[in-house]
Amino acid sequence: MRIRASGWAFLISFMLGLLAAWNTGANLLYLVVGGLGSFIVVSLIIPMWNLRGLSVARSAPDAAHRGEPFGITLRVNNAKRMPSGTIRIERTGPVPATAAMALYVPARSSILLRTSWTFPNRGVHRLPAMAIRSGFPFGFFECGRPIRDEVEVVVYPRVKSVRTAWIEHLPGARSAPRIIRGEGDEFFSLRGYIPGDDVRHIAWRASAKKGTLLVREMARETSRYVVFALDTLRPPDVANFDELFEDAVEMVASLAVALLNRQYVVSIVSPDRRLSGSEGKSQIRHVLDMLARVMPSDDPAHGGFGWFSYGDEYGRASYAFISADPRQWGRRLPFGGSRVVDLREVPRA
Repeated sequence: MRIRASGWAFLISFMLGLLAAWNTGANLLYLVVGGLGSFIVVSLIIPMWNLRGLSVARSAPDAAHRGEPFGITLRVNNAKRMPSGTIRIERTGPVPATAAMALYVPARSSILLRTSWTFPNRGVHRLPAMAIRSGFPFGFFECGRPIRDEVEVVVYPRVKSVRTAWIEHLPGARSAPRIIRGEGDEFFSLRGYIPGDDVRHIAWRASAKKGTLLVREMARETSRYVVFALDTLRPPDVANFDELFEDAVEMVASLAVALLNRQYVVSIVSPDRRLSGSEGKSQIRHVLDMLARVMPSDDPAHGGFGWFSYGDEYGRASYAFISADPRQWGRRLPFGGSRVVDLREVPRA
């Protein structure tokens, strides 16, 4: 039970009236004080009854991006035979705030309320603590109870616009043609038209001869397989490492998403995680999910890319080594002439 500001004012008025009635013995004052007391009793009982039979179920997207608001849906269900009056959903914490409010909840029915929230950090987070409260009907006193659930949201790193042309010059890949629909430099073959194919790549003459639509497939002589190796060691003498690490993770996410949207195959490895190479929209989700969960490590074995080893993609992929430690930027590595990417030199779109 919580006493609101109006409740304190009402209680003070009641006490002053009671004191005046006690000193004067005036029956009229006793009647007034009795009326005020009945208001207090009603204000104490009705809010508790108003919340009886009410339950709240929250739902949210499976994932959201760091620093970006997302919607939370609250389904308030009233199981009792009588409607409920004004209720509100409060975000609890050091500074409580109203997240949503409803003036009426029908009997044996439910209503939907919506609010939003923003997570400032990556990772897997539970929805913020909330409570359902009611001060109905007068608002002098307010009772409530916490909303208990375990709804989690995976918070992805932010994805920014970046240029990817420099990726094609990374060392590590041997030239191996790979079929890319509607892209590339040299003719590879013809195949049947699939709905959604770019009409610019339809071979009209061949289609006229065969009596069916045919599409040109092209081969590209540069690698379209990129492996990002992310160093997660936290150096003890880099003061703003957490900020630099977030920048590095966001850079990997931005580059990976940009490449996947261009039909590249992308893989990501870290000292304790490895995402196999794949392409398409599903790989974007896998990339962002992995990067949401990767965290800095204090294990010295996780530093300097000494943990890195080639996978099955060796000979087919280019390698981009990413570190949040500025002292590592530009350092040559014993992996086919590779260098640690200098994040200051990555061109932004």
